[in-house]
Amino acid sequence: MAVAAKSVATRIPGPQAALVRFVIGVAVTLSLFAAGQAVIRPRRWGWLVARGFFGGIAVMCYFACIERVPVGVATLLNQTQPIYTMLFAWLLIDERPSRAALSALPLTLAGVALIIGVRARDLHANGASELFGEILGVVSAITSGIAVTSVRAARRDLGDGQPSETAWSVFFSFTTLGSLLSLPMITPPLGHWVRPTSHEWLLLALMGSAGVGGQVVMSYSLGHVGGGTAGIISQLTVLFAVVGGVLIFGDPIRPTFLAGAGLTLAGVALTVLSASPRLLGKLRID
Repeated sequence: MAVAAKSVATRIPGPQAALVRFVIGVAVTLSLFAAGQAVIRPRRWGWLVARGFFGGIAVMCYFACIERVPVGVATLLNQTQPIYTMLFAWLLIDERPSRAALSALPLTLAGVALIIGVRARDLHANGASELFGEILGVVSAITSGIAVTSVRAARRDLGDGQPSETAWSVFFSFTTLGSLLSLPMITPPLGHWVRPTSHEWLLLALMGSAGVGGQVVMSYSLGHVGGGTAGIISQLTVLFAVVGGVLIFGDPIRPTFLAGAGLTLAGVALTVLSASPRLLGKLRID
């Protein structure tokens, strides 16, 4: 998704790309709902609104960041969101992270830093636009942390007899509110619509399809794993984005990439292993 968004970023503004992604999500959800393949029955309205509002802001800021800085840096900044996910999951839904998850987080983030090859001196602004883009990347990570926590709260079993939200209910709230939030950003006086070419429409369709698939799978997974665990696993997004940058944009592979990939995968493996005893116990009970 990030690579496709970057491919059209030279002409298509970030908020416009975000709107296309959201509209595709709404269309897919309504089509499946009409066909009886998607269940939408909202109950936990507060968490659904929080997911849609903060998730919409996160996506718009992320795409606006991609528009201004290299896709690797944008993805790195956005994928620091597990730090905020752990914090908000702890504060808002009393979900204390495991020691293994806490120890895996710095390991994974160190791997991400090596993959991108970012040093402290590289994160300063080379211009006003790049500085603004980096700020947007940080904002996208913070708001994404709240959004992921909201998904977890909406999807988890509270043990009170009230059914959890379906993955499609969560996704529909995200895409609908995201569309409403991004629409003013591409209309006067805040912005304008840029007519995409045929090639750009194909890339936007690819971007939207990838976004729909990724968000639905994430919503399903957050019904079974904690927000902190899911956030750390999502660090693989950086690895995939860098690989896409190598294949599409010809970004060079450095030794730091191989070392960072090893650290990232080690952090993900540690997180998965920390959840395995609970998962195995649940399977035995079921």
